[in-house]
Amino acid sequence: MRRKKNAPVLGFPDSRSWNCEEVQIMAEPIPTPESASANRRIVAWAVDFAAIVAAAVLLGSVTHYRIADYLSGWPGLAQSGGWNLFRANGDWGGAGKAFGWDVFGEVLLLITEAFLALVLIVFVYHFACLLWKGRTLGKFLLDIRVHALADPDGRLGKWQSARRAVASTVVDVGLYSAACIALLAGKFVLSLALWHIAVLALVVNAAPMASASRRTVIDRIAGTTVVRAGLYQKSWQAARDAAIVERGTRGAQVGLERVQAVSQAMKQHAQHLSEDERLRELRASTQATQLRRLGESAGRHTGETARQLLDSERGQQAQATAKKVGTNLRAVYTRRRR
Repeated sequence: MRRKKNAPVLGFPDSRSWNCEEVQIMAEPIPTPESASANRRIVAWAVDFAAIVAAAVLLGSVTHYRIADYLSGWPGLAQSGGWNLFRANGDWGGAGKAFGWDVFGEVLLLITEAFLALVLIVFVYHFACLLWKGRTLGKFLLDIRVHALADPDGRLGKWQSARRAVASTVVDVGLYSAACIALLAGKFVLSLALWHIAVLALVVNAAPMASASRRTVIDRIAGTTVVRAGLYQKSWQAARDAAIVERGTRGAQVGLERVQAVSQAMKQHAQHLSEDERLRELRASTQATQLRRLGESAGRHTGETARQLLDSERGQQAQATAKKVGTNLRAVYTRRRR
């Protein structure tokens, strides 16, 4: 049997009957979290830069000791200088100048190594933090993080972390280190140019933070953006939920205790009711009726006997005697009072 043309197959609707809005929804990208404000990013950068300055101070101290240790070996340096003068063949000025440049070159090499070490430390710091948690120390304190636009979860890969770390290192310390090295080497024009380039790079990189996207040049190079992490908000929400759960648990415990108390009271009341029911049953039983009748009969019989005893001759005599005794007692009591 032939299938009609344009008929649905196996119960699936025709592809041409799909709604365009559904196709558009399926094609929409996953929205990114809220972008971090410029103030947060600036403060986070200041915290990271303070950590970099601390590392630079430490490296400067180490370099100072290295230079002092090198110059403390002046006997060897003097011996080397004297040997150069002996081989100068009378050109003592040239030999002294060469010796001075050798010493200065060694000192400059130690300083250059310090700057290169600082650049390497900053790169490793940025790369490790971004690859591990997507945030540096400053971003962690300001509750922001770096979000990868190409990844649905926003996690940074090795290549993205390396690109952003390189760009951040060049802007933060790379150009300034190169300018300082050029200045120590006597390249004043190159040093001045590098200083201007470093300041210009810092301004150009930070300028787009005032735009709607708030993506800096480093963000565009690495394919990232800086967003709110919401860690503090989530922690506060978790603490509040825990407090609510704790209050609910306490309320449930109090309610359970109250239910147990009510249940115990109901059991006691039911026990009393059962005892009363037993008493009613006992009262309504035949033996109880017989005992009641016997009691009533005994009471009547005792009353009749007492009346007969009082009405008898002995009873009257006993009454008369009791009256006389009472009269005598009153007379005695009256005489004693007088």
